Amino acid sequence: MMYPYLFLPLAGLLLVIFQTSVLNIFFMGRINVEISLILVIYAGFRMNVLQGALFSFLLGFFLDCAMGSISGLFTLIYVCIFFISVLVSIRVYAEQISLIIGFSFLCSIFEGLMIVLFFKIMYDINMLGSIVQVFLPQALVVSALSPLFFKLFHFFEVSFHDGNPQPAK
Repeated sequence: MMYPYLFLPLAGLLLVIFQTSVLNIFFMGRINVEISLILVIYAGFRMNVLQGALFSFLLGFFLDCAMGSISGLFTLIYVCIFFISVLVSIRVYAEQISLIIGFSFLCSIFEGLMIVLFFKIMYDINMLGSIVQVFLPQALVVSALSPLFFKLFHFFEVSFHDGNPQPAK
């Protein structure tokens, strides 16, 4: 069926718009709740490699465009996190809540470290203090919300496939 393939990019774009506008207003810009990162991790656990990699690429691209960040930074980070998630899903049972929480936390910290490293290399700006002040609270929020969103994404996946979730291939 072709509908999920057409719907996923649109849903990803709407998610990024919601994440960068509504959630940013709700949290007054203090914490960036990255639902798109949780979706990339979910895609790594549940989607086939080609579809998930393209979807992660699109989510990163949409986030780069919406945030006005350096072109390609979130695209690269999201594709890397997707492939790491695929490797982890091969080796462990990816339905455990503790694994989802811990892995989401590590991926969020990895994203923060990549951003800090990029700014250090490209602009010689030391953002290492941002790890504790910005990225650690963000990682805690993302890891706390990840089981809830994994269940929500699973519900949508089952809905698309008429009650039969498609396992990763």
